[in-house]
Amino acid sequence: MTSGDRYRMVRAALELLFPPGRVIEIRVIGDDGISSGYFDDYPKAANELLIRDNDPRVSGIYVTLNEVNPALLARRTNRIKFRLGRKDSTTADVDITRRRWLPIDIDPVRPSGIPSSEAEHADALIRADSIATFLTGLGWPQPIIADSGNGAHLLYQLDLPNDDQSRTLIRSVLELLDLRFSDSRCKVDQANFNAARIWKVYGTVSRKGDPLPDRPHRRSRILSAPDHGELITEEQLTGLCSLYPSEEDPDLETGAGGRETKRGITLDLGAWLSDHHLSSKAKPYQGGTLFVLDICPFSNAHTDGAFAIQFANGAIFAGCHHDSCGSGRQRWPELRARYEPDVGIRLARLRADRTREKNEAEDRLQVIEPEYSAPDSDSPDDAIQEQSLKILGTGDPLSFLLDTFGRSHEGDQTVAECLIHSLASRSVINSKGLHVSISGESGKGKSHAIDTMRTLTPEQFRLEGRMSDKALFYMDDLRAGTVITLDDVSLSDQMQEILKGVTT
Repeated sequence: MTSGDRYRMVRAALELLFPPGRVIEIRVIGDDGISSGYFDDYPKAANELLIRDNDPRVSGIYVTLNEVNPALLARRTNRIKFRLGRKDSTTADVDITRRRWLPIDIDPVRPSGIPSSEAEHADALIRADSIATFLTGLGWPQPIIADSGNGAHLLYQLDLPNDDQSRTLIRSVLELLDLRFSDSRCKVDQANFNAARIWKVYGTVSRKGDPLPDRPHRRSRILSAPDHGELITEEQLTGLCSLYPSEEDPDLETGAGGRETKRGITLDLGAWLSDHHLSSKAKPYQGGTLFVLDICPFSNAHTDGAFAIQFANGAIFAGCHHDSCGSGRQRWPELRARYEPDVGIRLARLRADRTREKNEAEDRLQVIEPEYSAPDSDSPDDAIQEQSLKILGTGDPLSFLLDTFGRSHEGDQTVAECLIHSLASRSVINSKGLHVSISGESGKGKSHAIDTMRTLTPEQFRLEGRMSDKALFYMDDLRAGTVITLDDVSLSDQMQEILKGVTT
């Protein structure tokens, strides 16, 4: 590459990042200390910094990304002062008038002070592409994608005031991207949230340590840039920060699977994921632990995006970022029920037992055990058995049940057939059961249709009437395969979801 090529590359980079006439600081870091100058003349800046770039003692050349107070041009006007003294100032956070860029730096993990290997360098570029794809999927515009020499850069244009709120927002964005994308091979740098952050000047060489054949010094460069710079909005930044919940999230699960400190129910999420062969990467998060799942357990349409969090108080949240997979809503009860079909009943019984013990100890409640009368004989009537076997062997069981249903209820044959399939699904080994949900205006016969179908099931496998939370808690003789009618008026949403996960 000729000196003219390098000049054009550097000048084009400066003119891409900054509008004409904006004041920037160029800072040179090398063996001889720090050199610095302020410029509003970008051709002159390109000439000046290329002189320093040819010096092998210079490790890197940087520029302030955000908008600098134009008065600072008077410090060192369109020139670079070699080796700053103690009294020479550089740009501080208070000297930034507005934030113009969100800088995302992806650096390969390696010992400090050395160039990256070709494989490490490639890993960082691939990771940057993954981050850009992820953010584009959230509606973000295309970024500037650049090769920093050792790693990769993403630059998103924005327009925010330089205040504490913006500082916190940018910091939260970088922390979330670090949680989501950093691992043992590449890291998203969380330190780039301060307003006066300096950034690699593209077209210059990165000289960390001494070059080796497999760890060379490389020239930084812009890889791609959008034709029209579209700003990311504050709402998009805030939306990204809300992808992972906080400990105050109202959808957190404590009683249904995390730690319920008042009653001693404890679950170690990391051990639970391992026990159920859900591989993940664990990272600290808000005093607890974030588990980024390697494969999404909620959908086969994608592999990435799923996560689970256990907060310091034991509360658990699990979900997936994909729109088709809940857009980050709480799915922990569903996930746990998928691997522990009886978890709802087990936890409900445990709580009921402890509540009962407490009430009995305080002499507040006399427990009445539910009554159950066994049939007079274990052997059904021979004629009924013979007819049943005939229908099952050579007849049409579905038509027989529909016909019997029709003798007591007019119409609603589709509802009846759905209910019959739900009953039959209890015998299908690889099914978690079919649930029938009936909606419609009041007075249309929904309750009568359900009551009629319930009379066609054996008495020991049906619960009479609608069930409330309290009634279910105290049913110690609830049998596997029992038909339960859920009433959305008397039964809470949480209990309905629990029962759907463990019953048919």
